[in-house]
Amino acid sequence: MPRTATTFGAAALVALLLAGCTTPDPTPTDPGSTAQAPSSPAPSATESSPAASPTPVVIAPERPAAMDDEGYQGAEAAAKYFLSLDDYMMKTGDTAEWEAMSHKKCTFCAERLEQARTIADEGQNWSGGENAVQILHTYEQDRPTGIWPIDIEVTVEPTRVTDPSGKETYVSDEVVAERRLEVVHRGDEWKVVDLFAMPESPEEQ
Repeated sequence: MPRTATTFGAAALVALLLAGCTTPDPTPTDPGSTAQAPSSPAPSATESSPAASPTPVVIAPERPAAMDDEGYQGAEAAAKYFLSLDDYMMKTGDTAEWEAMSHKKCTFCAERLEQARTIADEGQNWSGGENAVQILHTYEQDRPTGIWPIDIEVTVEPTRVTDPSGKETYVSDEVVAERRLEVVHRGDEWKVVDLFAMPESPEEQ
C-alpha cells in the first residue's frame, strides 16, 4: 500500500519514498482445479490503442526582482522562491538553482537534494506537490550571523510518485504546516541556512 505523509518534512519524505511499497504474493492456484480461464480475444488490427498522455511541461519558477534587496523584503522573497524550487526540482531533476541557494550547513536542503537525485536516478515520476508559502512573521536580522529568521506557513498540494512502470510508490494528501526558515545574504546571493519546526515557547525563539 502507498504510504501517506502527515507532516511537511524532508526526513519523513525521504524515508517514505525510499521505502516504496511491496507487491503482494500472487494467489496460489488450487491444485485440484483443472479448468482454464478463457483467454481474452486478441485486439483486431482496426482497434486503436489509447494515446499516451503527453509529458507535461514544467516551467522553472521566475526569480523575483525583490531578491535584489538585501533587507527583509529580499529575505522574504528568497524564502518563497527557494521553496517554489522544490516541486520544480522533484519533477525535472534540475537541481542547479536549489544547490546555488543552499547553505553548506543546511540539512533540509541537502536531504531534499538527495531525494530529487534519487527520483531522477530511479526514473520515478513526481506529480502534484506544488506549494504556496505565506509569510507569518519576519524577525529582525541577527547581526552577528546576518541571518533573517522567518516564520512561514507552507501549503503543499497532494503529491503522487510513481515508478517507471507507473506503480504508485508514494502518495500524500494536502499538507499545511508552519515552519521557521532562515536565510542569509552573502555577497550577491541569498542562501537558505535551514528549515525546521517552529519553537514552541518564547524561550526557544
